Amino acid sequence: PNKKNDWESIKQMELQSASKADLTLAITPTDETVLKNLGVENVSIIPNIHYLKYAPENDVSEFEKRTGLLFIGGYSHTPNIDAVIWLIKDIMPHVWKVIPTMHVTLLGSNPTKDVLNLKSDKVDVPGFIADVSSYFHTHKVFVAPLRYGSGMKGKIGQSIEYGLPIVSTEIGVEGMNMHHEQHALIAASEIEIAENIIKLYGDQN
Repeated sequence: PNKKNDWESIKQMELQSASKADLTLAITPTDETVLKNLGVENVSIIPNIHYLKYAPENDVSEFEKRTGLLFIGGYSHTPNIDAVIWLIKDIMPHVWKVIPTMHVTLLGSNPTKDVLNLKSDKVDVPGFIADVSSYFHTHKVFVAPLRYGSGMKGKIGQSIEYGLPIVSTEIGVEGMNMHHEQHALIAASEIEIAENIIKLYGDQN
């Protein structure tokens, strides 16, 4: 199949549907802008909704008891595959030069062969886990080095639910109204992401 033609056909179908609807709901301001630029005026935003799963004053494990980096994402979604391959192959070597014992857990369903091949003594790929709460309560940093994709990322919201500090890209935090060094550490290059991981990992405050 011609993927470009398929994409154009779906795009036209969505725009026609939006033009006939009383209201079109977007998840992020970015999505709203794209739709309005394409002539869809009847747009409102309802973002993803998340609820805290910890009590900030008494339910966060002590800093020194937490360890390792955490990623979560279904691997039927190609941006997640790209993100973890980039993380392990290109970002983590810079981190391991400084913190050679740092462990990475790549949570998520349907890990592909390429993802499973990332397994090592420093990288765990457990596959589907029904209840991931223990991972969020015991890891020190959440990392989401997404290089493409759109919309609000559930993995970022999930990390916030558990109060787990985040290192990500602009694509990763899209639509979340998050700012660098205020809500998360946000960077673009593999060196910057590695530096942010090292900085956050060792900074209890």
